[in-house]
Amino acid sequence: MSLILYVEDHPPARFLMEAIIRDLTPHRLVTAASCAEARQRAASDPPDVYIIDLDLPDGDGYSLAKDLRALHEAPTIITSAFDQTCALRQTGFEFIYLRKPLDPDDVARTLQRAASGQR
Repeated sequence: MSLILYVEDHPPARFLMEAIIRDLTPHRLVTAASCAEARQRAASDPPDVYIIDLDLPDGDGYSLAKDLRALHEAPTIITSAFDQTCALRQTGFEFIYLRKPLDPDDVARTLQRAASGQR
C-alpha cells in the first residue's frame, strides 16, 4: 500500500479522488489544498506518489512538483483541465499526465503503475 499526496484546491475534485482511492485502490491518500500545505505534508510524511493539479491558489503545479521532488523523490502525476502535455515536456522532469475530468478506472490504473515504478 502506497501513500499518495494529492494537491488540489477544489473540494469536489478532492472528494472524487478520495472516493477513487478508497473504492478502487489499496492506497492511502492525504490531500493538500495549497502549495504550502503540500510542502508541509511531504516533509512530515514523505509520499510514494504525488498527484498535483497545475492551477493552485498560491503557486503553480510545475514549481511545486520540482520543489516536492527535491524534498523527496517520487513518481509524479500531473492533472489539469487544460491540455498541458507540450508545456510539461519542457519542464525537464518525468511525469504522468491525467487530463480532467478524471476517469476513475484510468486514475486507479495510472496510480497502480506509478506506485509500482512503471510509466
